This record gives sequence, C-alpha cells and structure tokens, in this order.
Amino acid sequence: MRALTIIVLLAALTACGKQPEVPKPGEPQGRAETQPIRNTEALGYDGKAIADKVDGALDANDQRKAELDSAIDAQTNPR
Repeated sequence: MRALTIIVLLAALTACGKQPEVPKPGEPQGRAETQPIRNTEALGYDGKAIADKVDGALDANDQRKAELDSAIDAQTNPR
C-alpha cells in the first residue's frame, strides 16, 4: 500500500511539472488581435480554428481598406 502511495505521489508530481507546449517556429501564429482567442484552449474551446477565421476576416478587411484608400488617392491626386 505504501509503494502504491509513493507511485501515485510521484506520478502527480511529474504531471504537474510539465511545461506547456511551445509552438513550432514555422507555424503561423496569426495576428496579435486574435491571440486572446487562441488562448481559450485552456477553457476547452478550439481557439485556433476560431482565431484563423477571425484572422481571415481581418485580412480581407485590411485588403479592402487598402483598395479603397488607393482609389481615393487616385481621385484626389490626378496625374
């Protein structure tokens, strides 16, 4: 019984000492705005999938804004 208690105690101590997974250097981490969404995995949600969709929407928004800005510049600065 004492040996079982020691084994369980050692297993619990080693499990508590695990470091969180570090993302691989080549993996895209997304935008800074979506990092809190990515961190919801601790709550049981798949934050990566949600954050990837939000990243896509933000990128599309930025691209559209750049197109509109260039159209405005073309109209206000005729050559």
